[in-house]
Amino acid sequence: LSEKGYGKRTSSYEYRTTGRGGKGITAMAITKKNGKIVASFPVEEADQIMLVTNGGKLIRTPVAGIRIAGRSTQGVIVFDTADDEKVVSVERLSEDEGAE
Repeated sequence: LSEKGYGKRTSSYEYRTTGRGGKGITAMAITKKNGKIVASFPVEEADQIMLVTNGGKLIRTPVAGIRIAGRSTQGVIVFDTADDEKVVSVERLSEDEGAE
């Protein structure tokens, strides 16, 4: 997920392992439109994610609603932020935690 609310789901098989001399691997196309990456973590289809902005807005959304995309794509809008607002925190809520 990026600081401007863009996110995507990508199979872990698309990410190769790099050796000691590796220079990294592209996980998301970073542009002015989507901003820097805020969080990246493995999720299950039944999970939910919670996003918090620097303006205090909070949203909880199911992972199933986020499109599966390729490794170097910019993603889709998960949370529509205002122009001066950025996502500062993202947390995964597993299916068990969502029932509470």
